[in-house]
Order: sequence, then structure tokens, then C-alpha cells
Amino acid sequence: MIKGVIFDMDGTIVDSLPFHYKAWKIFFNENKVENFSEKLKDYKGGGTLDLMNAVYGDKYSRKKLKIMTDDKEIIFREIYKNNVVPIMGFMEMFELIKSKNILVGIASNAIRKNVEMILSELKIYEKFDSIICGDEVKKGKPDPEMFNETVKRFNLKKEECLIFEDSVEGVLAAVNSKVDVVGITSSTSKKVLSNKGCKITIDNYLNFDMSIYG
Repeated sequence: MIKGVIFDMDGTIVDSLPFHYKAWKIFFNENKVENFSEKLKDYKGGGTLDLMNAVYGDKYSRKKLKIMTDDKEIIFREIYKNNVVPIMGFMEMFELIKSKNILVGIASNAIRKNVEMILSELKIYEKFDSIICGDEVKKGKPDPEMFNETVKRFNLKKEECLIFEDSVEGVLAAVNSKVDVVGITSSTSKKVLSNKGCKITIDNYLNFDMSIYG
């Protein structure tokens, strides 16, 4: 029986990736970075500092890259605020889960300021039993650290938990954590998600039946 549910955020609760792409393009244009479409090809949200490292290498210090990362995320929050829309069926499913006294957590590679803004826009920030963000762990996904910590906070067994993820990195983190994972096809195909370890994939939360997990 499922007693705890852990959600990723970008691409799993909200389809925010188009706004991340737009924020990156604005940032890259302002900083005169060419061929940014190629650099964004595999970007799935979160991990902003990792992408900065990949783009700039050792051109800047890590401190400078962190400042640049903050600048990009400010752009993202400015253009996404007032445009936050949940993936279809999420709000209804969220309220159903809460009504059953199932613990609910967020485990996202995104930084806390982004998570707080998005969940506050949806008016559910205070309703989560645990929130762990990418700037609060030593290793982001695909490392299982944030999932393991969430399960620990829940004080549950891993077989009593379920994870929802949309990215390959997130699914691999769930698999590495040995927690069952449902794949959301907002950014990754059903075939890829299944091949990486999802037992079930869904396009949205409409008609998703939690009872299949006991």
C-alpha cells in the first residue's frame, strides 16, 4: 500500500520547460553565446549550474558561474510567474492523495526559489510534507540522494513509496533509490522512460488510478 508519494517538479507537476528554454535563450543572447540551441538539446530542467559549466568550462570561476546561474533563474521566474499551469489532472490527484493522508514530497533538481515560486503560484507550497531542492543536496539526479532523504523523512519503507518523474535522470535516480517510478511523457518518450525503468508511463494525471499500487 502506498503511504508516500514523491514528485519531481519541472515537467512532472508543471510543463515549465518551454519557459526554461526561453529564459536560457534570453540569457545566452544577452551574453553573446552562439549555437545555444545545440547546447539546450538535452536540457530537461534543473541542473542550471551543470549546464553553465558545460557551456563555459574554466572560462569563469565557480563563484562567477553561480552568479550567472542566479541571473538565468531570475529571468525564468520573471517570465514564468503568472503563467504557471499544472499538468492536466495533477491538482485533482494531489487533493485526492492528501485526503487519504498519504505523505507527499517534492524532490527536484531545481533551486529552492524556483520551487517555492511555482508551488506558491499553485497555492500548494505549504501542503507538502517534504521539499528537497537541487541546491540543498550534495548530488543531484541521477544520484538517489534526494529520494533517499525524502523516504527517510517520511519514515517509510521504500516499497511504501511511489515516485513521479519525467526525465531520464529522474527515472535513473528513482531506480537507483529502488523506489517504483511512474513516468510522465511531457519531455521524454514512453519508450525511453520504460526502457530506463518505469513500470507505468502516463501523459497526464487524468484517470490515473493509485489503487493499482495497493
